[in-house]
Amino acid sequence: PDRDADGRDDEREENGFASNRQSRDGAVLSNDELHFGENWFHGKLSGGREEAEKLLQQFSHLGDGTFLVRESVTFVGDYCLSFWRQGKPNHCRIKLKQDKGVTKYYLMENVLFESLYSLIMYYRQNALRSAEFYITLKEPVPQPNKHETKEWYHQTTTREQSEIVLNQIPQDGAFLVRPSEKGPKAFVISFRAHGKFKHCRIRVEGRLYEMGGMEFESLVDLVNFYSKHPLYRKVTLTYPIPREMIRRINTMDVPEESGGYGYMDPATVTNENVTVKALYDYKAQRDDELSFCKHAIITNVVKRGNDWWLGDYGGKRQHYFPANYVQELSAMDDGTLVEEGANEPLMLGSLQKGSLDVHGAVVEMAYSNHPDVERILRIQNPTMQNVFEVGVQTKELAYEWMCAIKEAAQNASAMENERRKMERNSRVAKEMSDLIIYCRSVPFKHHPAAWVFYEMSSFPETKAEKYFLQAETRALFVRYHRNHLSRVYPKGQRLDSSNYHPTALWNCGSQMIALNFQTPDKPMQLNQAKFRDNGGCGYLLKPEFMFRDEFDPTDPNTLVGVGEVIVNVRIIGGRNLCKVSRNITSPLVEVEVLGASFDGGIKHRTRAIADNGLNPIWNEISEFRIANPHFAMIRFEVQDEDMFGEPNFIGQAVFPLGSIRTGYRSVVLRNKYSEELELATLLVHTSIRPLQTE
Repeated sequence: PDRDADGRDDEREENGFASNRQSRDGAVLSNDELHFGENWFHGKLSGGREEAEKLLQQFSHLGDGTFLVRESVTFVGDYCLSFWRQGKPNHCRIKLKQDKGVTKYYLMENVLFESLYSLIMYYRQNALRSAEFYITLKEPVPQPNKHETKEWYHQTTTREQSEIVLNQIPQDGAFLVRPSEKGPKAFVISFRAHGKFKHCRIRVEGRLYEMGGMEFESLVDLVNFYSKHPLYRKVTLTYPIPREMIRRINTMDVPEESGGYGYMDPATVTNENVTVKALYDYKAQRDDELSFCKHAIITNVVKRGNDWWLGDYGGKRQHYFPANYVQELSAMDDGTLVEEGANEPLMLGSLQKGSLDVHGAVVEMAYSNHPDVERILRIQNPTMQNVFEVGVQTKELAYEWMCAIKEAAQNASAMENERRKMERNSRVAKEMSDLIIYCRSVPFKHHPAAWVFYEMSSFPETKAEKYFLQAETRALFVRYHRNHLSRVYPKGQRLDSSNYHPTALWNCGSQMIALNFQTPDKPMQLNQAKFRDNGGCGYLLKPEFMFRDEFDPTDPNTLVGVGEVIVNVRIIGGRNLCKVSRNITSPLVEVEVLGASFDGGIKHRTRAIADNGLNPIWNEISEFRIANPHFAMIRFEVQDEDMFGEPNFIGQAVFPLGSIRTGYRSVVLRNKYSEELELATLLVHTSIRPLQTE
């Protein structure tokens, strides 16, 4: 698991949540009572009068006048003042009455107070008199630390130790509570969520424990609440880490990284992880052989001679198969698998176990004799030697798969017939055709002599990054893009429709960068900004220096006729920087330059303005030195950091440097889909000047 990616400290605070308080029974309490957060107020003690006397006895060393206030058990709605005097506990009822529609608190009817807080403050400065005693309230009884007896509380554990022990427990929701290293009046929940370690600060305000806008009367109440309600992205506190595990880890001898002594299973040590793809169907002739169909993926292959290899497939481990029936797959830099000598990766990478051609396929459903499989699907197409059988757990799922395969087979046949029909019937006048240059999609040819201007090539992102960005082949592709079109598209492994970063590919001259437009991420925002230039027509003219033979997009010394510039951006203030989910934010602005590799990666972040998303003022200056202004874009992003130290997106704006005017400017912010946010703007001052050289 990873640490917090940005390395920020665990003790983060979040502003903007509606303030609620939780009682011991989970009910939301009013937060307008001043006494509620005071140390001397103990709420409703479960043991009533007896528990109050035990607490007074326990802290009797504080002397006469030691006191606490609790809710009355006998008189519901009233309160009780319990104090220590002359070696014995004493109890006085604090009564309430209505005076002209206002609730009054009193111990003696002739001395009324508007709040319980005022009453206690008065008697801490003035004596409480009666016929039996004369006393001034002094030290309050401390709040009981019930969390110290809980298994999840670790008094001496540090942040580093908590991450070590969390690393031993792979389940999300594993947690412990420890004192904060930042101060005495704070605690930290360290927990595991989505494979990462998270640390959330708990502030102590009086007798209350506050986290994320919620207030609790004890740490026990807080942990109990978040064991039932999500704390972070649907993760609840589920698995408390006992102290014994910390002690056990502290006493363990940690082996040195250079390698220690010990036993290991030789089967786990392999020189290489070989994966192969079946070229033909094969039916096992013996019990120790594998049966597989064409395109099956066999993993953990061990080469035993040139004729027979061992591998895993179909639930069988290390069975024999003929080596001449398979083709070895190699791993690309990003971990995807490709056939030896081929450049196209498998659609699902390591998840893919094979593929079947469903063109003309016939599907049948049959009963199964296996206890865990209810139905079997038998699939066969005209090119298969053997029937391919698939076990399905339920009848409904088997029927669904059968219908889907039949539909895919019918669609494939219909598309093939339609294609042949169009080839026969399509007649295009030659004169009309001569008016247009049609680009023909062809595999890329590495020899410039074979290049034809009307032929274009398409590359998956992995292949494009391999060819375009490596020093050995970069110059070839920069030259290729002067007179030829290319298209780059996302790799098939992006099942979540995420996008790759397009800037480096634009810089090499690639004209068509295909992205997943349905995904509102940073690459799409850059794409929208890039083509917002030139009136948003979708066409941008290449600068002249890209047509020079010596041009290298990664070397600023190859820029001819291009002058460096100094860009100053003053972030003055903002307006209406609010999130949809809540109105109170603590915004900050991140300014970033993107473009050439020698200009990109520069960021400036302002300070956060606490609890003011309406009209924050920063008045901070950032300066950027840009060698290639033709490629440069400036991106503004407004964020609100939560209590986990993670930025919450508020708005963004991206502009090509050539489209930015100098002076005072109002920057209209946009959402993740690059749609304008109503009234959300930044006030900035920009200046762009050429670099003065001697």
